[in-house]
Amino acid sequence: MSNERYSPEFKVFDSIEAASFALAEHIAGRLASAVAKRGEAALIVSGGTSPLATFRALRRHKLPWQKVTVVPSDERLVPLDHEDSNEGMLRHELMREEAAAARLLSLAGAENPDDLQLANLNAQLAGLARPLDIVVLGMGDDGHTASLFPDSPDIADALNSADCCVLQRPAHLEAARLSLTPALLLDAREIVLLFFGPGKRAVYQRAVAGGDVEEMPVRFVLQQQITPLSVYWASTTDTPRGQ
Repeated sequence: MSNERYSPEFKVFDSIEAASFALAEHIAGRLASAVAKRGEAALIVSGGTSPLATFRALRRHKLPWQKVTVVPSDERLVPLDHEDSNEGMLRHELMREEAAAARLLSLAGAENPDDLQLANLNAQLAGLARPLDIVVLGMGDDGHTASLFPDSPDIADALNSADCCVLQRPAHLEAARLSLTPALLLDAREIVLLFFGPGKRAVYQRAVAGGDVEEMPVRFVLQQQITPLSVYWASTTDTPRGQ
Protein backbone atom coordinates (compact mmCIF):
# COMPACT_ATOMS: atom_id res chain seq x y z
CA MET A 1 0.00 0.00 0.00
CA SER A 2 1.23 3.50 -0.78
CA ASN A 3 2.38 5.67 2.11
CA GLU A 4 0.85 8.72 0.45
CA ARG A 5 -1.68 10.46 2.68
CA TYR A 6 -4.64 12.12 1.03
CA SER A 7 -5.41 15.44 2.69
CA PRO A 8 -9.06 16.34 2.14
CA GLU A 9 -9.72 19.03 -0.44
CA PHE A 10 -12.12 21.37 1.38
CA LYS A 11 -14.43 23.14 -1.07
CA VAL A 12 -16.31 26.14 0.35
CA PHE A 13 -19.55 27.50 -1.14
CA ASP A 14 -21.78 30.41 -0.23
CA SER A 15 -25.00 28.41 -0.43
CA ILE A 16 -26.35 24.87 -0.36
CA GLU A 17 -27.62 25.45 -3.90
CA ALA A 18 -24.14 26.34 -5.19
CA ALA A 19 -22.50 23.40 -3.42
CA SER A 20 -25.18 20.98 -4.64
CA PHE A 21 -24.99 22.17 -8.25
CA ALA A 22 -21.18 21.89 -8.25
CA LEU A 23 -21.31 18.39 -6.77
CA ALA A 24 -23.93 17.27 -9.27
CA GLU A 25 -21.71 18.49 -12.12
CA HIS A 26 -18.74 16.66 -10.63
CA ILE A 27 -20.63 13.40 -10.15
CA ALA A 28 -22.02 13.57 -13.69
CA GLY A 29 -18.52 13.99 -15.08
CA ARG A 30 -17.24 11.05 -13.05
CA LEU A 31 -20.05 8.78 -14.18
CA ALA A 32 -19.74 9.75 -17.84
CA SER A 33 -15.99 9.14 -17.75
CA ALA A 34 -16.41 5.78 -16.01
CA VAL A 35 -18.93 4.52 -18.55
CA ALA A 36 -16.78 5.72 -21.45
CA LYS A 37 -13.69 3.96 -20.07
CA ARG A 38 -15.14 0.84 -18.45
CA GLY A 39 -18.67 0.45 -19.79
CA GLU A 40 -20.33 0.86 -16.39
CA ALA A 41 -20.30 3.02 -13.28
CA ALA A 42 -21.21 2.67 -9.61
CA LEU A 43 -22.41 5.57 -7.46
CA ILE A 44 -22.85 5.26 -3.68
CA VAL A 45 -25.02 7.96 -2.10
CA SER A 46 -26.08 8.85 1.41
CA GLY A 47 -29.61 9.43 2.63
CA GLY A 48 -30.90 12.30 4.73
CA THR A 49 -31.65 15.83 3.58
CA SER A 50 -28.16 17.07 2.68
CA PRO A 51 -27.97 15.49 -0.80
CA LEU A 52 -31.51 16.34 -1.93
CA ALA A 53 -30.58 19.39 -3.99
CA THR A 54 -27.68 17.47 -5.52
CA PHE A 55 -30.02 14.66 -6.56
CA ARG A 56 -32.47 17.11 -8.13
CA ALA A 57 -29.70 18.63 -10.22
CA LEU A 58 -28.00 15.33 -11.04
CA ARG A 59 -31.14 13.60 -12.33
CA ARG A 60 -31.39 16.16 -15.15
CA HIS A 61 -28.00 15.29 -16.62
CA LYS A 62 -28.11 13.37 -19.88
CA LEU A 63 -25.88 10.41 -19.08
CA PRO A 64 -25.82 6.73 -20.06
CA TRP A 65 -27.83 6.08 -16.91
CA GLN A 66 -28.76 2.55 -17.98
CA LYS A 67 -25.11 1.65 -17.29
CA VAL A 68 -25.02 3.27 -13.83
CA THR A 69 -25.72 1.40 -10.60
CA VAL A 70 -26.85 3.51 -7.65
CA VAL A 71 -26.41 2.13 -4.14
CA PRO A 72 -27.57 3.74 -0.89
CA SER A 73 -24.81 3.98 1.71
CA ASP A 74 -27.26 2.70 4.32
CA GLU A 75 -30.89 1.88 4.89
CA ARG A 76 -33.37 2.26 7.71
CA LEU A 77 -35.31 -0.96 8.06
CA VAL A 78 -38.73 0.55 7.57
CA PRO A 79 -41.34 0.13 4.80
CA LEU A 80 -40.44 1.76 1.48
CA ASP A 81 -43.31 4.23 1.82
CA HIS A 82 -42.07 5.36 5.25
CA GLU A 83 -40.67 8.88 5.37
CA ASP A 84 -37.37 7.53 6.77
CA SER A 85 -36.75 5.06 3.93
CA ASN A 86 -33.58 5.95 2.05
CA GLU A 87 -34.64 3.91 -0.95
CA GLY A 88 -38.00 5.63 -1.02
CA MET A 89 -36.22 8.99 -0.96
CA LEU A 90 -33.83 7.95 -3.75
CA ARG A 91 -36.68 6.76 -5.94
CA HIS A 92 -38.49 10.04 -5.42
CA GLU A 93 -35.57 12.47 -5.60
CA LEU A 94 -32.90 10.86 -7.84
CA MET A 95 -34.35 8.02 -9.91
CA ARG A 96 -36.48 10.32 -12.06
CA GLU A 97 -36.20 12.27 -15.30
CA GLU A 98 -32.96 11.26 -17.05
CA ALA A 99 -31.81 9.17 -14.07
CA ALA A 100 -34.91 6.96 -14.18
CA ALA A 101 -32.93 4.54 -16.36
CA ALA A 102 -30.32 3.85 -13.68
CA ARG A 103 -30.24 0.58 -11.76
CA LEU A 104 -30.84 0.78 -8.01
CA LEU A 105 -29.22 -1.90 -5.88
CA SER A 106 -31.69 -2.12 -3.01
CA LEU A 107 -30.68 -2.61 0.62
CA ALA A 108 -34.33 -2.72 1.66
CA GLY A 109 -35.92 -5.99 2.65
CA ALA A 110 -36.94 -7.75 5.82
CA GLU A 111 -37.14 -5.53 8.89
CA ASN A 112 -35.04 -8.11 10.73
CA PRO A 113 -32.89 -9.73 8.04
CA ASP A 114 -31.56 -13.17 8.83
CA ASP A 115 -28.08 -14.44 8.05
CA LEU A 116 -29.08 -15.80 4.64
CA GLN A 117 -30.65 -12.50 3.57
CA LEU A 118 -27.55 -10.60 4.69
CA ALA A 119 -25.33 -13.08 2.87
CA ASN A 120 -27.34 -12.63 -0.33
CA LEU A 121 -27.13 -8.85 -0.04
CA ASN A 122 -23.39 -9.02 0.56
CA ALA A 123 -23.01 -11.21 -2.51
CA GLN A 124 -24.80 -8.61 -4.63
CA LEU A 125 -22.62 -5.83 -3.26
CA ALA A 126 -19.47 -7.87 -3.76
CA GLY A 127 -20.43 -8.15 -7.44
CA LEU A 128 -20.06 -4.41 -8.00
CA ALA A 129 -17.12 -3.46 -10.18
CA ARG A 130 -14.25 -2.17 -8.05
CA PRO A 131 -13.05 0.33 -7.30
CA LEU A 132 -16.39 2.11 -7.00
CA ASP A 133 -16.45 5.25 -9.08
CA ILE A 134 -17.63 7.77 -6.51
CA VAL A 135 -18.96 7.57 -2.95
CA VAL A 136 -20.95 10.48 -1.49
CA LEU A 137 -21.36 10.43 2.29
CA GLY A 138 -22.91 12.71 4.87
CA MET A 139 -21.97 13.32 8.49
CA GLY A 140 -24.11 13.60 11.60
CA ASP A 141 -23.68 15.84 14.61
CA ASP A 142 -22.38 12.82 16.53
CA GLY A 143 -19.77 12.04 13.88
CA HIS A 144 -21.64 9.14 12.31
CA THR A 145 -21.58 8.47 8.61
CA ALA A 146 -23.72 6.03 6.59
CA SER A 147 -25.37 4.16 9.50
CA LEU A 148 -22.17 3.67 11.45
CA PHE A 149 -23.11 5.27 14.76
CA PRO A 150 -20.87 5.65 17.82
CA ASP A 151 -23.59 4.23 20.08
CA SER A 152 -24.17 1.06 18.07
CA PRO A 153 -23.30 -1.86 20.36
CA ASP A 154 -21.25 -3.56 17.65
CA ILE A 155 -19.66 -0.51 16.01
CA ALA A 156 -16.16 -1.92 16.41
CA ASP A 157 -17.12 -5.09 14.54
CA ALA A 158 -18.80 -3.04 11.82
CA LEU A 159 -15.79 -0.80 11.28
CA ASN A 160 -13.50 -3.82 10.98
CA SER A 161 -15.82 -6.16 9.09
CA ALA A 162 -14.68 -7.73 5.83
CA ASP A 163 -18.32 -7.79 4.69
CA CYS A 164 -19.74 -5.11 2.42
CA CYS A 165 -22.82 -4.51 4.55
CA VAL A 166 -23.69 -5.05 8.22
CA LEU A 167 -26.72 -4.74 10.49
CA GLN A 168 -26.50 -1.96 13.09
CA ARG A 169 -28.79 -1.23 16.04
CA PRO A 170 -27.96 2.28 17.32
CA ALA A 171 -29.11 2.63 20.92
CA HIS A 172 -30.94 5.92 20.36
CA LEU A 173 -32.95 4.80 17.31
CA GLU A 174 -36.03 2.60 17.18
CA ALA A 175 -35.38 1.03 13.78
CA ALA A 176 -32.35 -1.08 12.98
CA ARG A 177 -30.15 -0.04 10.06
CA LEU A 178 -28.15 -1.66 7.33
CA SER A 179 -24.90 0.10 6.58
CA LEU A 180 -22.17 -0.30 4.03
CA THR A 181 -18.81 -0.82 5.71
CA PRO A 182 -15.38 0.78 5.35
CA ALA A 183 -14.28 -2.37 3.54
CA LEU A 184 -16.55 -1.40 0.64
CA LEU A 185 -16.75 2.38 0.97
CA LEU A 186 -12.98 2.88 0.90
CA ASP A 187 -12.62 0.71 -2.21
CA ALA A 188 -13.44 3.69 -4.39
CA ARG A 189 -11.80 6.06 -6.82
CA GLU A 190 -13.07 9.04 -4.83
CA ILE A 191 -15.05 9.86 -1.69
CA VAL A 192 -17.00 13.09 -1.20
CA LEU A 193 -18.14 14.25 2.22
CA LEU A 194 -21.14 16.60 2.01
CA PHE A 195 -22.40 18.71 4.92
CA PHE A 196 -23.55 22.26 5.65
CA GLY A 197 -23.47 24.95 8.30
CA PRO A 198 -21.06 26.06 11.05
CA GLY A 199 -22.23 23.35 13.45
CA LYS A 200 -21.26 20.53 11.10
CA ARG A 201 -17.97 22.25 10.29
CA ALA A 202 -17.15 22.22 14.02
CA VAL A 203 -17.95 18.49 14.10
CA TYR A 204 -15.68 17.99 11.09
CA GLN A 205 -12.83 19.90 12.75
CA ARG A 206 -13.11 17.62 15.80
CA ALA A 207 -13.11 14.55 13.61
CA VAL A 208 -10.25 15.56 11.35
CA ALA A 209 -8.05 16.50 14.33
CA GLY A 210 -7.71 12.80 15.10
CA GLY A 211 -8.90 10.41 17.76
CA ASP A 212 -10.81 7.18 18.22
CA VAL A 213 -12.74 6.07 15.14
CA GLU A 214 -15.38 4.35 17.25
CA GLU A 215 -16.06 7.68 18.99
CA MET A 216 -16.63 9.42 15.63
CA PRO A 217 -16.98 6.81 12.87
CA VAL A 218 -16.57 9.41 10.11
CA ARG A 219 -12.89 9.32 11.08
CA PHE A 220 -12.51 6.11 9.09
CA VAL A 221 -12.86 8.32 6.00
CA LEU A 222 -10.54 11.03 7.31
CA GLN A 223 -7.82 8.80 8.78
CA GLN A 224 -7.07 6.69 5.72
CA GLN A 225 -4.44 6.60 3.02
CA ILE A 226 -6.36 4.74 0.35
CA THR A 227 -8.92 6.94 -1.36
CA PRO A 228 -8.81 10.62 -2.43
CA LEU A 229 -11.29 12.66 -0.41
CA SER A 230 -12.97 16.01 -0.99
CA VAL A 231 -15.38 17.96 1.20
CA TYR A 232 -18.27 20.06 -0.15
CA TRP A 233 -19.42 22.55 2.47
CA ALA A 234 -21.65 25.62 2.48
CA SER A 235 -21.61 28.14 5.29
CA THR A 236 -25.40 28.38 5.37
CA THR A 237 -28.04 25.81 6.25
CA ASP A 238 -30.79 27.66 4.37
CA THR A 239 -32.83 25.24 2.29
CA PRO A 240 -32.51 25.75 -1.49
CA ARG A 241 -35.53 26.89 -3.47
CA GLY A 242 -37.94 24.10 -4.39
CA GLN A 243 -37.10 22.36 -7.65
